Amino acid sequence: MEITELYYPQIAVHAGGYTFDRGIRIEVHSSKDSYYDWAKVRFTEEYQEKISLSRKASASVELGYNNVYDETFSGYVAKPYSTGANADEIILKDAMLLLEDLTINDTYLNTTPQEMISHFLSLADITDVSLSPQTYPERKRVPICGLSGVKAISAVNVAWGLKNKFFFSGGTFYWGTAPTQDKVYAFEYGINILSLERSGGEWIIETVSAPFVKHSHKIAVTHPKVTGTFEVSKVVFSTNEDGFIRTYIYFS
Repeated sequence: MEITELYYPQIAVHAGGYTFDRGIRIEVHSSKDSYYDWAKVRFTEEYQEKISLSRKASASVELGYNNVYDETFSGYVAKPYSTGANADEIILKDAMLLLEDLTINDTYLNTTPQEMISHFLSLADITDVSLSPQTYPERKRVPICGLSGVKAISAVNVAWGLKNKFFFSGGTFYWGTAPTQDKVYAFEYGINILSLERSGGEWIIETVSAPFVKHSHKIAVTHPKVTGTFEVSKVVFSTNEDGFIRTYIYFS
């Protein structure tokens, strides 16, 4: 059994040419029921009028301990730092933003789902890809008329009668596949579970910064209310009012 000491959490946000490790609050959302992850970064007043970021500038959020970081989020600036009501924050989306901004007007002949999706991804300059190895019959003609890359992938699922989920994880696009999990992390009552509540049919663990946990991971839970191995449906990382990083892990 390997034990990770969760003391003195660290944070680093990279956006455009900037790196921030203080004066910020973060909120990162990742769910298996959403095709994209998103994050919000809020800045203290000292940064106002000093930051210039453009939409689609590369961005990432890293959390860690003892100068060893895990990339909790990677993507792009969706709503840049600006004046107005949200002058002290930026909104980030993962690489699905590139597919959202893509418009496809093509008719595909004698094609498979993988061929079509590979073409969409190439148009968006997305190269790290994991597609289902399942063999599907060719369709003689599949028109895609004025759809975004995201809606075009959904249209491919419909055309073949599939329900394959697609998302990015660690910068790689997945369709009908999922990242491998090397470790199953354990959460135990009185050790690293700060609270455990049930809401909307799901359990929610509140714990300290746990950047290594991703949606669809398996976790081991030992608690008087519930014990077993469960699949994570959603993870939220946020900075609370006292400036401490908390992780909220949803499972059922």
